[in-house]
Amino acid sequence: MSTTNTIYVGNLDQRVTDTMLLEYFSPMGTVSNIKIVAMHRNGPFPSVNYGFVEYVEPQAADRAIQELNCCKVLDYEIKVNWAQQGQQLTKEEAPSHYQIFIGDLAPEITDDLLTQAFGVFGTMVNAHVMRDTMSGNSRGFGFVAFREKADADQAIASMNGELLGSRNIRVNWATQKSQSDTPPPRPGQQLPYETVLQQTPNYVTSVYVGNLPPNTTDNDLLQPFQRFGFIQEVKLQADRGFAFVKLDTHQNAANSIVHLQGMNINGREAKLSWGKDRAPSGYQSGYNNTGYNNGQQQQQQQQQQQRPQSNNWRQDRN
Repeated sequence: MSTTNTIYVGNLDQRVTDTMLLEYFSPMGTVSNIKIVAMHRNGPFPSVNYGFVEYVEPQAADRAIQELNCCKVLDYEIKVNWAQQGQQLTKEEAPSHYQIFIGDLAPEITDDLLTQAFGVFGTMVNAHVMRDTMSGNSRGFGFVAFREKADADQAIASMNGELLGSRNIRVNWATQKSQSDTPPPRPGQQLPYETVLQQTPNYVTSVYVGNLPPNTTDNDLLQPFQRFGFIQEVKLQADRGFAFVKLDTHQNAANSIVHLQGMNINGREAKLSWGKDRAPSGYQSGYNNTGYNNGQQQQQQQQQQQRPQSNNWRQDRN
């Protein structure tokens, strides 16, 4: 292990898991290894953990230090810096917990409710709902960890499709091993989540997927996108090489753009960006993060409102 590719992450909330840490640090570049070290201290103050994140490229590690130091994760501001010589990060030391993914979570589901639902399956270690770092709103999915694989298997078999709160949830392994899975992101391929989130107004939940081969099917898109939220609609024009995938929330759509950028679909690297949705009634223009001034934004919205209702969320790209 080279310390030039490895960063130290301190002041970690004890609820932070390997998977959660990957959510925060993978947008900076390809992560090759993650380790969290649990700390248990006696005294009046709550214990915090620390960990290490190893990247393929040192540039990604430097970027993570610049952008994520003092970022608030759950209840604590994390400390991110270069790992010191002698600090070890080996795959053999990584926790052996079995992580499962919980999708289509209703907005009212909390960590406690998720714990209650999955705590009946033996060796559950923790349960966590992923939330937007700015708004605190649920991102529509979460993770549950088990010490024993048999308990994770039972949870998947028993809970997939079951009603939790106001929605039927999807339950599967957090890390798929099949060849059809999305490959890990490459350095420089992703923009930070917060950057993508602010590129369009909050009412936009549609993702444009380009560079598709003619043999693309709806299932080729459903499989990777369903990990990030409830899919409301897929509009595929394989003969023209693109599709639009509409998710349930702006946050889930942004997360899919970050993590699915460059995914392999039948031999081609997909190009992802924001689609176009119709502004809700009464929406006030003046949103400047898209690169439009107020007049341009208002004109664009008026043009969108003149489109037929059946195509009100889609804008074809040539």
